[in-house]
Amino acid sequence: MNLPSGYNGKLYNLLEEVHKLKFSEPQKALELANFVYVQALKSADEVLEANCLYVLGVCHEISSSYPQAMKFLSEAIKLAQQLGEKKIMGDALNYVGVIHDNLNNYSNALKAYFRALKIYEDVKENKKTAIVLSNIGLIYTNIKDYRNALKFYSHALDIAEEENDAESLLITNINIGLTHSQLGNFEEALKFLYDAFDQATNSNDKRRASLALDHIADTNIKLNKTGEAFRLFEESRKLKLELEDKRGLVKVYSTLGHMHLLENNMTEAKANLEKALELATELGIKRSVHELHKMLSDAYERIEDSAKALYHLKIAYRKELELLKEEAEIRARNISTQLEIEQAQKEAEIQRLKNIELAQALEDVKKLNVNLKELNDEKNEFMAIAVHDLKNPLQNILSTARILKRSSELPKSEMDEFTANIINQTDRMFNIIKKLLDHNAIDQGELKLKITNFDVNSLAEEIVSNFKEESERKKLNLMLRKAPEEVSINTDKVILYEILQNLVSNAIKFSTEFKNIILSVYADEKNIKLEVADQGPGFSDEDKRKMFSKFARLSAKPTGDEHSTGLGLSIVKKLCELIGATLKLESKKDEGAKFTISLKNW
Repeated sequence: MNLPSGYNGKLYNLLEEVHKLKFSEPQKALELANFVYVQALKSADEVLEANCLYVLGVCHEISSSYPQAMKFLSEAIKLAQQLGEKKIMGDALNYVGVIHDNLNNYSNALKAYFRALKIYEDVKENKKTAIVLSNIGLIYTNIKDYRNALKFYSHALDIAEEENDAESLLITNINIGLTHSQLGNFEEALKFLYDAFDQATNSNDKRRASLALDHIADTNIKLNKTGEAFRLFEESRKLKLELEDKRGLVKVYSTLGHMHLLENNMTEAKANLEKALELATELGIKRSVHELHKMLSDAYERIEDSAKALYHLKIAYRKELELLKEEAEIRARNISTQLEIEQAQKEAEIQRLKNIELAQALEDVKKLNVNLKELNDEKNEFMAIAVHDLKNPLQNILSTARILKRSSELPKSEMDEFTANIINQTDRMFNIIKKLLDHNAIDQGELKLKITNFDVNSLAEEIVSNFKEESERKKLNLMLRKAPEEVSINTDKVILYEILQNLVSNAIKFSTEFKNIILSVYADEKNIKLEVADQGPGFSDEDKRKMFSKFARLSAKPTGDEHSTGLGLSIVKKLCELIGATLKLESKKDEGAKFTISLKNW
């Protein structure tokens, strides 16, 4: 940088000092950056102001103050764009990508990284180009596309070695080590990670030294070297405390807590998990908060502190549901990420093509756009299905919780029954989430069913019991007709439960007061049949033609202002096909409906 002379030149020198201190003494770096920023405003030097805004954003990112970091970085980008300062824009965009990556918002991270990459290539900032390429590779590692991750790392290494740039070599070595560790190439992972640790130590980059230690410790856990892992995490913890790296401490404390939990050292497990939870809550790291509450529930259950175990379990379930929508969106974005990258690369290549090559490239881009739209439509359908299928178990949990709240003195047997119901429903909910998140595997026939042997009468009893309060609230008579003897079947119990649950839920939703709804179980030597019959509005011929389509809107309307996504019957049809069941409907308009599920009695 060609620094101006005089007082402003001294301020630029102080900014260089901030860059040297940011990883080793982040608090001191932040204080110095604030001082320079105030002086920059007084001096009316807008380029210096833009640099200060960028450096303040970096300092806040390092201390995990993401809202403040984004504020300063956004202002830096805006001012740099007005001034035509492309390098500052590229630097700020790179750190915007880092923040989005930390928050698992991979789509926005990639957008920022690719904008930064284009700027760096335009202004021939080769060292920064290597860093951004390594960051893009890390996105691929996060979405488990290791082949592309290593491709970007390789490109970054080539540039870093050509430029002999220590920082980009360090970053890339850490990222490559992490990727090899996740691939199970542990010896190769340790080679890169120890190289990175040595580089960070030699350059007094304490933050990246502690990050390398974390990955080395994780790799040792995978190699069953827990003693060495404990030592490494303790070394990393000291560095993070010195750096006030709260996000890093969440990782260390939670991992130590989990390791102590596995060794049944409850005192140390709770202490570390509580520290991690406090920091994760402060930073707003939702996934960590959810996982820590689950681990604390496990810890308290082991020492038979049921009240605290239940407290943490309830919060964990609530946090899991809050994460569901976000994770579904992330999953959909991750699916489309490669198309976005390929499209961007294709568009860049178009600039160098001529005539026939250009036309062919444009055609390829059009195809990619069509695929991207299809993926987006699939994502939207997937999210709607997830929300729909979680409603019923959530309603059962809510109903049980209301009963517990209204009843101050319940016998222990009833309390145990209600608590067991909540646990069963939440377990079922997690099973639903897993199956819905694997909906692509279902369509492709790759999902492995969990076949168990169970009594169909008992399953039907559970369905009726779980919908008892809801049916009574709508003044409906929900009845069960069991088979006279135990009816054993070999199939996926969770899927069969979901089929019946959807059908009974629909019957309740569309029935008016004082009507009957009957769930019946029949069995003979060859077949097992389950029927759900109601006295509701029935189905018209038009309804029957489209009833199993996704998002179908049928003629009947819910009778209690309930919400209907039009997904229930399409889900039932899909799940029946999955377990080899046949689904039959007998119905006329205004004369009720009877659904029959038939399975082979093997």
